Amino acid sequence: MKTNPDVFKFEVCHHENIKWGESLMFYAEEADYFKKLLEEVSDKNTDASLLEEVAQLKQTTQELKDQLYHLALGIINQEKVFAEYAKGEKFLFDEQMELIHQRQQVAFDQTERNFLRNKKAVYNFLKKVL
Repeated sequence: MKTNPDVFKFEVCHHENIKWGESLMFYAEEADYFKKLLEEVSDKNTDASLLEEVAQLKQTTQELKDQLYHLALGIINQEKVFAEYAKGEKFLFDEQMELIHQRQQVAFDQTERNFLRNKKAVYNFLKKVL
């Protein structure tokens, strides 16, 4: 039995979307935890330079959360389109759909790097002040 290459591409992208969605949820929970830690530090300190550094890290963390949200929204929207294809068993995986998915992959990779950079910055800061 010959398989439709569009079905294969569809399945690969669907599984990548699932994996990315799980990672994004984890990163969002971690970002919330970072913000909580930073708020505790700022609540217990009055040093202006320290508070400025906390504010900067909190802003970076919020920007990360915004990236996570927008990427997750794009993945959810693509999954809705995939669901429509699956309902009608129309596995039309055109160049535009593939291009959108490739852009999401680039965005996910960048967001993951941003998350790791932010995590390192927060933990380095906490090591310094605690």
